[in-house]
Amino acid sequence: MTQNINSMKRMDPMATTLHFLINPAAGNGKSLRVWRRIRPLLEQSGVRHAVRMTASPGEAAEFCRQLAADRAAADHGDPFLRDIVVVIGGDGTLREAALGLLPSVPDAEGPDARLPALSFIPAGSGNDFARGHGIPLDPVKALSNLLDAVREGRSRRIDVIRSREGGTALSSYGAGLDAAVAVAVNRSPLKRLLGRIRLGRLAYVCLLVRVLAAYRPADAVLHVDGERHLLKGIWLASVSNIPSYGGGMRINPDAVPDDGLLDVCVVQGITRMKLLTAFPRVYSGSHTSIAGVSFFRGRRIRLEPASPLAVHADGEDAGMTPFDLRAERSAVEIVV
Repeated sequence: MTQNINSMKRMDPMATTLHFLINPAAGNGKSLRVWRRIRPLLEQSGVRHAVRMTASPGEAAEFCRQLAADRAAADHGDPFLRDIVVVIGGDGTLREAALGLLPSVPDAEGPDARLPALSFIPAGSGNDFARGHGIPLDPVKALSNLLDAVREGRSRRIDVIRSREGGTALSSYGAGLDAAVAVAVNRSPLKRLLGRIRLGRLAYVCLLVRVLAAYRPADAVLHVDGERHLLKGIWLASVSNIPSYGGGMRINPDAVPDDGLLDVCVVQGITRMKLLTAFPRVYSGSHTSIAGVSFFRGRRIRLEPASPLAVHADGEDAGMTPFDLRAERSAVEIVV
């Protein structure tokens, strides 16, 4: 991964404001506990900061949208002033904040350098973005890492995944079994209940078994940069720009967030029992050697199943297939 040298030259700790966005519901209140833990260290640092608690879905996106608009409008101000949105929460709140910073239609001239950057203190149950970008899972270490990055002017730009149907994901899209399980997890109280005893990730495993029993694989056509691939009985097709999703499952172990490419894992033509017994291997990334698991890489990915499949974007319900995805290069600046 490469660093954006221009950003390194621009960033000045004394001219930087950290805007902390806190989702009190994330991780069964974990975000608030994390905030109370890191607040004294933040205040000791002397870095200028502000705090915003989100109370409803969409609020984080709206806050970031307004912050971006205000910064873009301040063309008469100091070009060295920097705003960094720091999300304390889970991957869902982080994605919402990123959507607020991103223009609905990509700028043909490239990303606007005046837009706020993004950072993350993980406090959810999955925290795959943190894993994919080298952010410590310990909140104190994550804050220390962020403050060092601000002082050193350390930042980089990463890609996002754009859907022709109008959606956007920071890290992953998926169709099939994984999306059906993600929808079930989001609708079930199990994740919250297990989260209270710090076992939130087990909700995915428990609901996988239930969803798997009723799931029916479908044939499909996969287009990778225009090249057509026939798929038989697919269980899932996962598209990502970081290795893991679903709370540490290394579905695309070689995915890179800033190469302009999307990595695709397809599981097809295997029995339910083989899928279930092979499932634990995805956490180490060793599923790559299993017969029936295939990998592709390209700038544009289109999936056309014979029958509609559920779709997720960063673990959130994103409707049904088909999907048509592409990598948008250097769309978001992150400070990590």
